[in-house]
Amino acid sequence: MSNVKRRLRRFAVIAALAAALSGCAMSDDSMARFVVAPDKYLLYNCEEIAREAKTAAAREQELHRLMVRASADPAGRLVSGIAYDSDYLTVRGELNELRAAAVSKHCEPVPDVAAPANAGAVR
Repeated sequence: MSNVKRRLRRFAVIAALAAALSGCAMSDDSMARFVVAPDKYLLYNCEEIAREAKTAAAREQELHRLMVRASADPAGRLVSGIAYDSDYLTVRGELNELRAAAVSKHCEPVPDVAAPANAGAVR
């Protein structure tokens, strides 16, 4: 086989693998489900759910600000991924569980404090 054909074949294999693996990408909320125990807030009453949601939402906003600030520098993206991603996913998972607990107990809904639209640029 000629050198050009080998290179084309290698490129085709790499492209096929990349296309197959791109389907494995998960959103933050999907990954957050794996980080927080289901029914973590099962025994909480509405007042406790509201208090925990307020704390979690404040932490989410703080982490988002830190991630945006770190992403201003090319090396900061790596640092942000190492330092903040796991905490951010945990907080997102907790907020999802708090929303589910509020719905199941007929409490006031937990507001969605999702990151601004440009949050995807951070990651």
